[in-house]
Amino acid sequence: MIRVVSKAPKQYLKQGLSQCGAYAVKAILNAYGKDDRARPRDYQPNPLAKYTSITGSNTWPKLLQSYGLNAKRGSTRLLSNEERIELFKNLIDKDTPVMLRIGNGYLPSGKYSKFIASFMGHWITLWGYNDEEKVFYVYDSCVPLERHDKTIPTGNTKRTYDQILRDVCQGFPWQWRYHYIRLS
Repeated sequence: MIRVVSKAPKQYLKQGLSQCGAYAVKAILNAYGKDDRARPRDYQPNPLAKYTSITGSNTWPKLLQSYGLNAKRGSTRLLSNEERIELFKNLIDKDTPVMLRIGNGYLPSGKYSKFIASFMGHWITLWGYNDEEKVFYVYDSCVPLERHDKTIPTGNTKRTYDQILRDVCQGFPWQWRYHYIRLS
């Protein structure tokens, strides 16, 4: 079974060295027709964050709420792997994207580094899934434009369920591991 969120961003932008949360938020707001800022970093809450991307863990839910979206932060820390996958799929089944905090070990070449993933925090957005292939359709603003997967119905890349499970328990700061943001 293939399921995708009925709303999708008009474009998938490529970030620079930082700002992944702002890129994920811009994509969500764009999909919901609420994107009113020129650049993703313009969604940062203060001037320092615009250049460092250092934000608090409630920054993105509050920003999405300020645009009339019912956004809530959650954690999958106490869930089993099966429960995590089911939670993400159930949220997509409710026609809502899932903003997910991961450890980003993906290099521009597409190769993966567990070492880098252990300290590199990153936000991605899940926009759909395919149960037969056991993959999520993902918008990852770190994926180079030439590596965007144009064969998938939404997002710019796909990640297996196992890759998502591996990534969700990685990254820095450690307190943010397992975190996600959902709309309802």
